[in-house]
Amino acid sequence: KEIHTTLFSCLLVNRQWCELAAPFLWKNPFINPNLHNKNKKLLCKIILSCSLLKDTTVIKKHIKKILANSLPKLKIPLFDYVSYIRCFNSTEIEMMAHLLFTSEEWIHHKDDYYDAHSLINDLWKLFIYHCSSPISFKNVPFKLDTNLFVIGKTFFSRITELDCDNSEKYDQELVTATYKNISKICRNIQKINVDRFDRDNEGLAYLISNKKNLKEFHMVMSERVIYTNIVKEIRSQSNSLTHLSFKGEVKLPKDTFESLIHLKSLSLKLNHECGIRHHKEENEVLSSTNILRALSDSFLPNLENFYLKYNNDVSVPWLQPLHIFQKLISTTRNNSLRKIDIDSKFSIYPDTHIHSYIQTISTFCPLIEFLGICYKDTIYEDFEQLLLNCDRLKILKLEFIKEPLIQIEYDDGEWNRRKYTKIMELLADQSPDPLFKLYLKNPLFITKYNLWDFLDMWKNNERIPLHLELVGMIEVKEDYDEVFENFVRKNILSKYSAIKGKSFENI
Repeated sequence: KEIHTTLFSCLLVNRQWCELAAPFLWKNPFINPNLHNKNKKLLCKIILSCSLLKDTTVIKKHIKKILANSLPKLKIPLFDYVSYIRCFNSTEIEMMAHLLFTSEEWIHHKDDYYDAHSLINDLWKLFIYHCSSPISFKNVPFKLDTNLFVIGKTFFSRITELDCDNSEKYDQELVTATYKNISKICRNIQKINVDRFDRDNEGLAYLISNKKNLKEFHMVMSERVIYTNIVKEIRSQSNSLTHLSFKGEVKLPKDTFESLIHLKSLSLKLNHECGIRHHKEENEVLSSTNILRALSDSFLPNLENFYLKYNNDVSVPWLQPLHIFQKLISTTRNNSLRKIDIDSKFSIYPDTHIHSYIQTISTFCPLIEFLGICYKDTIYEDFEQLLLNCDRLKILKLEFIKEPLIQIEYDDGEWNRRKYTKIMELLADQSPDPLFKLYLKNPLFITKYNLWDFLDMWKNNERIPLHLELVGMIEVKEDYDEVFENFVRKNILSKYSAIKGKSFENI
């Protein structure tokens, strides 16, 4: 947001600054779906006005003729903005075309064959002929004329990122045919994002299977669908796939990750308990689509980033996710892991399991840079060793399971006896030098005096300014603002530090 504000300011300086800023601002003019209808119409007019610039191509001559009759007051733009566009959203393009075509500005003529669909096609022709470096394609236009895929073969072949959706309301035969057409033309796709896909569509599965260099696949799964065909084709991309993420009601076969040995990033954000909440007998066989079952059989030697968020309200003795995560971590090679963030209720696990889990991270992840982990006093020594071993840690998310009991009494210099929590002393004294972001979740034990002392210690160790956030404090009984403001002014805390979402940017 700040970068865009700065670039918009550059437009007003002079033509040279405008020439520098315009390509960045026009990279994705469809990025804001909440743009006012008035501005969407204006955007459509600016794009069409680029056809008025001197050019001899047939498409521009054709559009000029249409505009001369229907938008005679359209002015020639300063730049060929269309040539700067890299990201395309068919839904937004269709909407702005309809808004302009049905507005009072568009002059309609009797016996005119030209309609809104014709305008949409002409916009795509303008993009096809005058955008030399397209990158991404969002919301595939199922009703787009098939001949556009033919004349735009070069344009579509350059696209590397595809955003897909599929509602039950769509004609599934049309959806399948469109994705199969795209698969034949968009041969350089390296990243696919799938959102709101209500069917296990054969066309998308075919598109995935046709890719030779697919590196990233991200999908939001629906509760009502088992994506057998799509998941099967994801596994077929084992030679190239490096980034994989699933969200929603995730159901995966046991062998999902077996062949994905080149995977570097795995993100799983689940709406359900993923099999952890399980009230059946110990010898009950877990569902074949259970996510933990898939993870327990996985071998991901090159994994660098692992994120998992799930609910687990009930602890089941025979089903221990921490053991599965330990296996995943310990089978990585060459200390590859750089980020581990497991967002879960660790309070349900026995101390011995948490103890073993932290030791695994300390042993196998010396190069870790981002870590989300829990804390209770019983693992104090393990956590201390982790801080010593993982000396490249930059970001730490620490969730307090229980209020720390290990406290130190001290004299504050004014004959007042105070208690200081030992874990805070450890963080101030033993945190790795690169650490610059610290998120403390549920730190209800921290008084403003504790916080002041912690930041004083941080300052005395000559560390870089700390981005500190206190998260999950439902009821803040003390006024921490004074402490934050004081240390922001002293450049001990970053101005983006926050408590309960409140930041101190204006200090």
